[in-house]
Amino acid sequence: MLRKMPLHFLAVSCLFCAPLLAQDRSARDRLFSAHAQYYTPTVSGLKSFHCDAAIDWKAMLTHSGVADVPDDNPGLKYLQTVHLSVADELRGRGSLDWSSPGAPPQGKEEAMMQTKEGLQTSIAGFFQAWNAYMNGSMVPVPDGSVNVTTSGDGGVHLSGLSKETKFDEDFDKNMLLTQVHVDSPSIKVVAIPTYVSTPDGLVVSAVRSLVNQPPSAPQVEATFRIEYAKVDSYRIPSRIVLDIKNTGVIDFGLSACQVSVAEWAKK
Repeated sequence: MLRKMPLHFLAVSCLFCAPLLAQDRSARDRLFSAHAQYYTPTVSGLKSFHCDAAIDWKAMLTHSGVADVPDDNPGLKYLQTVHLSVADELRGRGSLDWSSPGAPPQGKEEAMMQTKEGLQTSIAGFFQAWNAYMNGSMVPVPDGSVNVTTSGDGGVHLSGLSKETKFDEDFDKNMLLTQVHVDSPSIKVVAIPTYVSTPDGLVVSAVRSLVNQPPSAPQVEATFRIEYAKVDSYRIPSRIVLDIKNTGVIDFGLSACQVSVAEWAKK
C-alpha cells in the first residue's frame, strides 16, 4: 500500500518574527506595493472551507509501485468505499477526514492504516505550505519584522530569523517571488513557486521543493500542483496533485466545496 509520505512540503507560515534590521526604503516600498498583486483571500474575508475529496485509487496504487492491481482486488474494493473530505482554515495545517462503512479486508488492516496516515500527513503538509501563499505570510507587508534590500539584478531580497530558523526570499525585478530558502536545525528547504495571473491577482499554481530533513539527510524533491474553481467569489482548490519523487503521486479531486466567510465580509 501507500508508504507514509513525509510532511515537509514547506513549513514557513509563521516565520516572519525577526527584529527589524537596516532597511532599504525603496525595496520596502516595492514589497509593500507587490503584496497587493498576490491573491490573498483572507483579506476579503475567507475564513475556511470544506470539500469532498476523491482519489483514483487504482491509479494511485500503480504510481506508488503496486504492480497490476485487478479490479476485484479486496484492498482496492475497500478503498473505493472510503469517503474522504478535507477542511482548511488557511492557517496552520488543514486536515483530511477518512471514513468507511466497513472494515478493511482481513490481513490488510495495517496496510490500510498506513495508507490513511500517509494521506493525512501529506494533506496536512500541503495545506501548511499552501496556506502561507493564501494568507499573505509568503509575501508579507513589510511591517518591521523582516529585512528587505535591493538585490543586484534589480529584484528584492527578504530575509529574517525566527528563533533558530533562518529564511530568505528572492523576488525578481517585476516583484514575482522566485525562490524561498528555509534553514533550521531540523530541516532545510529550497522552494520554487509558480504563479498564474488571474483577475484576482497572482495565484500560486505549483511549488517545487528540495528538502533535506534533517539538513544532513539526502535531498528529497517534492512538488505540489493546484487547480482552482470559484466558490462564491473565492478561488478554492479543485484538484491537488502531490508528487514526492521516487515515493508516490497522489491526485485529489475536490468537489461540493463550502466556504466560511467572516461576518464583516457578508455585509
